[in-house]
Amino acid sequence: MKISGYFQAIFLASTILELGAETKSNKVQRSVLDIMAEDPPLERSVFTRGSISVQEQYLILRMHDIYRSQVNATNMMKLRYHIGISRKAQTLADSCSFKQDISANRAVAELPNVFIGQNICVGSYSWEDCISTWANEMYNFGYGIGSRNGRPVGYYTQMVLWKSMAIGCGFNSCRGNPFYVCNYAYGQYRNEQKLPYKPGAQCTDCPNSCTEQAFCGIQHTLNNYCLCSKWSY
Repeated sequence: MKISGYFQAIFLASTILELGAETKSNKVQRSVLDIMAEDPPLERSVFTRGSISVQEQYLILRMHDIYRSQVNATNMMKLRYHIGISRKAQTLADSCSFKQDISANRAVAELPNVFIGQNICVGSYSWEDCISTWANEMYNFGYGIGSRNGRPVGYYTQMVLWKSMAIGCGFNSCRGNPFYVCNYAYGQYRNEQKLPYKPGAQCTDCPNSCTEQAFCGIQHTLNNYCLCSKWSY
């Protein structure tokens, strides 16, 4: 897409978002429950055991997949669970600091030069509650605008950042207060909060490696971003 067409698409996407925000938001909230209720039994062998159980890994990925598939993005990469990333998230959860870590502490040795993003929540009753809280920032978000009302959008935009290809999470109960942490590779930079993905028909940028009709698949390389062997579980 040419630059001029790209910004036309931004304007159009923002306009559509403004007009249909309530309807789409309701659709997303229903689909998380409905789609997950229809899921087949968990393929436990697919996931690696760690500080987060295989069931929780599945839940975390599934909820992210649903929210990521709800945006019309041409270039949304498929998300995988990564144990190396999860170890760093667990380290923060174990600290009971109740605040985001500095970026240097999130770095993962097997992913050199990859900036790691981070979402946290404190006091939620479950992973479902925590992830839904992050996703609810969508009501504050306008494509090409960022926050439409001055309220936070960063957790949501990290969830739907097109180039995020791996996630790892940690949990701890700190003096009775649940502390949830998820780290992402790639993380988002502040200027990406306005444009977390490229708007348009899903998988347009990866027609030969589209998976689940929404995501660019595991072997796809896009603008030097590749979900290859180094991103394995």
